[in-house]
Amino acid sequence: MPGGNKNIKPSDGKQFSSTYQPDKEIWTEKMALSFANDMHDWLKEKEENIFYDEFLLLIADPKKYHKKAKIYSGLPSYLSEKFSSCSNLFEKCMKIQELKLVKYGCLDKLNASMTKFTLINNHDWRDKQEHDLTTKGESMNAKPDLSKLTDKELDALEGLHRKIQP
Repeated sequence: MPGGNKNIKPSDGKQFSSTYQPDKEIWTEKMALSFANDMHDWLKEKEENIFYDEFLLLIADPKKYHKKAKIYSGLPSYLSEKFSSCSNLFEKCMKIQELKLVKYGCLDKLNASMTKFTLINNHDWRDKQEHDLTTKGESMNAKPDLSKLTDKELDALEGLHRKIQP
C-alpha cells in the first residue's frame, strides 16, 4: 500500500529503510583540502597553467577524491562556503591566476585584449573609474534650491552676484 509523503510508491524509486540509507556526504573536509591543494599545486607547477577552470574541467580526476564525486565550475565556491579551511586556498588560487594574467600580459606572453577581458570579467578589474567629486550625482545644470537659505545668506549671495556682473 502506498504511503509516506504524497503517497510515494515503491515503483517511484528506492525507499529509505534501515537497510538502505543514501551515501554520506561526498566532499569531506579532508577530500576538499586535498582537491584545493591539488588545484593550487597545478597552478604553480607550470607557467602555462593559468586558468583554474582548466584544472576543474579538464585536469582534475573526480575518482581521485571519491567514487561518486562530481567536479564542476561552482565546486570551489561550494567547498569554500562549506569548509573555511578551503576558502583561503581557493582565494590563493584566484590570486595566482590574476597574478599570472597580469605578469604574462605585461611581458607580452598573452594577448593583451584577452588578458584585459579576463581580468575585468573574472577579477573585478575596472576599465575606467569615474569619480564625481563635486555634484554627488546631481546634474551640473540643476538650479540651486535657494529656499533653504537665510535672509543673511541670500543678501551675501546677492552681493557676490553684483560683484561678478560686468
